[in-house]
Amino acid sequence: MANFPLTWVVVADSARARIFEWTGRNVSLNELIDLTNSQARLREQALTSDRPGMAFGSHGQSRRRMQNSKSEVDNNVVAFARDIAAELKTGLDQHSYERFVLMAAPEFLGQLRAQLDAQVGKRLVESVSLNLAKEDKKVIQDHLPTLPTIA
Repeated sequence: MANFPLTWVVVADSARARIFEWTGRNVSLNELIDLTNSQARLREQALTSDRPGMAFGSHGQSRRRMQNSKSEVDNNVVAFARDIAAELKTGLDQHSYERFVLMAAPEFLGQLRAQLDAQVGKRLVESVSLNLAKEDKKVIQDHLPTLPTIA
C-alpha cells in the first residue's frame, strides 16, 4: 500500500498566508496557521513617516525630489515573505511535515521562494502560481497538484 507523506499546503498572497495539513488525496485539508499582513492593505503614504527630501540638480539651481531605492511597501512584502518562510522552517525543525506545496499569487510567489531556507527549499515539491489566499478549502483543494505517494 502506498503512503502519502505528511504534506503542508501554503496558500499566500502579500496580505495573507494560510498553511494547511494534507494527509491524503481524498482527505480534506486541515488549516493549521493563518497569518495576516495588516500593513499590506495600507497605502504607501501611510507606511512612510515623511516625504522624500529635496536635492539640487547637478546643473544650475533646479531642485528635484529624492527617491527611495525601495519603497516601504516592497520592504513590507519582503518582511511578510520572510515571516512565512520562518513558519516553514519552524515546521520543518519540528518534523511537522515531510514536503510542501506552495500556492501563491504570481507577484508574490518569487518573493516567497527567495526567502526559503535551503533545507526548506528541498522539501518544496510543487509551486502553483494562483492567488487562492481568500478562497475556501474546497476551492484550494480543487487546485492541488497530483503528488506522488511513497511505496
